[in-house]
Amino acid sequence: MMNSIEIEELVRVLEDIRSSKYPDIPAELIEKIVYAQFVKQDDRAQARKETKNLVDDFMKTIVDA
Repeated sequence: MMNSIEIEELVRVLEDIRSSKYPDIPAELIEKIVYAQFVKQDDRAQARKETKNLVDDFMKTIVDA
């Protein structure tokens, strides 16, 4: 099980990658996905569902734009 310090470090690393390679993806989306996975790590099905919902919501903003 990861602790909050490890999660913060993971978010920082992912932010470095996102900002340099995928600047069109909002930083908030990555952070929300990481935290959804962390909070629901004991319920993988729920974690996948929440992640899918986050990605689906983001994709709708692209299609609607």
